[in-house]
Amino acid sequence: MKRVSVILVTTASTLFLSAAAWRADRPLSPHELHVRSEAARLRAHFDSVDTELRMRDVSHLSASQRASRARLIAWLEEYRDAGRFPLNDKFLDQSVPFFRDSNGTHCAMAYLVDRSGRGDIVDHIAKTRNNAYIPALTDDRRLVAWLEQSGLSVAEAARIQPAYDGGGCCVIDPESPPYNRVSREYAALSVGLGGSSLGTLGFNLFSPSRVSGAAGLLAGAATIVAGGAHWDDYGDRKVARANVAVGSVAVLASLRGLFSNPRSNARTSAPASKDKLISDAQFAPDVIVSPSETRVGLRMRARF
Repeated sequence: MKRVSVILVTTASTLFLSAAAWRADRPLSPHELHVRSEAARLRAHFDSVDTELRMRDVSHLSASQRASRARLIAWLEEYRDAGRFPLNDKFLDQSVPFFRDSNGTHCAMAYLVDRSGRGDIVDHIAKTRNNAYIPALTDDRRLVAWLEQSGLSVAEAARIQPAYDGGGCCVIDPESPPYNRVSREYAALSVGLGGSSLGTLGFNLFSPSRVSGAAGLLAGAATIVAGGAHWDDYGDRKVARANVAVGSVAVLASLRGLFSNPRSNARTSAPASKDKLISDAQFAPDVIVSPSETRVGLRMRARF
């Protein structure tokens, strides 16, 4: 039983390290490459806009307008740093603005308007003229009034608003083959991780111990990491979210084993021998860095 438990912990730790490195090891898809290049381009755009806005002479504005403007510039910096930008999934090979994309992600202007408490303006524009440039929206009295109160000119708002590149091959239908298929490698990894998590779940529910708790913690964490690495991948996303759910349950069940009372377990089971088992387990983060990859996981030191 000791050997089986040690094997379970060692296997779970190895799977955890492999799952953490999975995302870095595999080649990026055209969609992922497009998302990364767009994020870099947009950050550079907002860097330039931030500099322009801060250098502008605002002596003609009122005190309240200057205060509102400064607040918006700070929010724009936070928006840039967060790196969550709209994706053009509608217009092939075109650069088009999106006030709000299909996933509900706001453009920079929509983010500023919404955060200021005027989500009604964002909803109206997104429903009626979602792909319009700011100068074309100057007939919207509520937006113009908001700009006036915020100390931003129409030209500055237009400068803040970028267009989003369709990316050619990256405008895809997630429901069409091959994007609706789970990759063979990830399917095999999911079977192994899911099986490990479910196996430790059974031990921790019906025969909890500190060893089974440690195994469940590592196996569940590995399953969660693997699911998180494929959370947004076309085809893999449903399995990824199932992995996160299974891993989370395994981690929660592992607490039952980790905090189980060894004396209570000893009273409910017949002793195999007169010798007492003395166990001590310690966990610590583990990072392995090599020229080709970086692996992150947990290291366990156990004494029996």
